[in-house]
Amino acid sequence: MNTASPATPNIQTRQHWMSILATAPYNELLTRWQQLQLDPPCEVIRQPEVGLARLQGRIGGSGQRFNFADTTITRAAVRLEDGTLGYGYLQGRAKQHALLAAIIDALLVQGEHAPSLQETVIQPLAEQRKQAQQHIAQRAAQSKVDFFTLVRGED
Repeated sequence: MNTASPATPNIQTRQHWMSILATAPYNELLTRWQQLQLDPPCEVIRQPEVGLARLQGRIGGSGQRFNFADTTITRAAVRLEDGTLGYGYLQGRAKQHALLAAIIDALLVQGEHAPSLQETVIQPLAEQRKQAQQHIAQRAAQSKVDFFTLVRGED
């Protein structure tokens, strides 16, 4: 069973693609996945399941931690024939999305199909997310209000 290979991606790279897989619209992810026509044999070692995660914040953004909410998450795990494990975690209730994310994660870790997956799935979805974030930032900037205070000399 292959648990680590010389081509194992670093943590930041894997976090990046897992973030893209988790936040991408499922229909868009599925369409891009189907373009590759991959059907890897794999064993589902953790059926997609929905659960809760507690969200924490920090007072003032950097102070003491506090619990402020719960959110639903869906997770799944798969094992390819060579033993490579893939995981899918995402916010919400989307079992098929989590399973597809786990399969893509395993294939990216394995490396055989990584270049085509990066080109067809990860990079376009990352660019799409970047553009959406820029659009939101532009709309927020349009509503920016500057407040001025006039001092009258009476302190």
